[in-house]
Amino acid sequence: MAKSKLEVSLSPIAAQIDKAAAKLKSLRPRVSSADQKKIDLEIKELQKVRKGLAAFCRRMTHAFKPAPKG
Repeated sequence: MAKSKLEVSLSPIAAQIDKAAAKLKSLRPRVSSADQKKIDLEIKELQKVRKGLAAFCRRMTHAFKPAPKG
């Protein structure tokens, strides 16, 4: 029996990160200056996570094998 491989796509996660950053950018002009600074920090953190995710995806060249059942 052939072993099944679990292939994981991380692109939906990256798309959600981009969507969250876009929402924060759209909210930024409507809030106080103190909150704008917080939003800027959140956007920077999202960009760091996105960059880390992209680096991980480049390193991951093999498919994961699920643990044997039983």
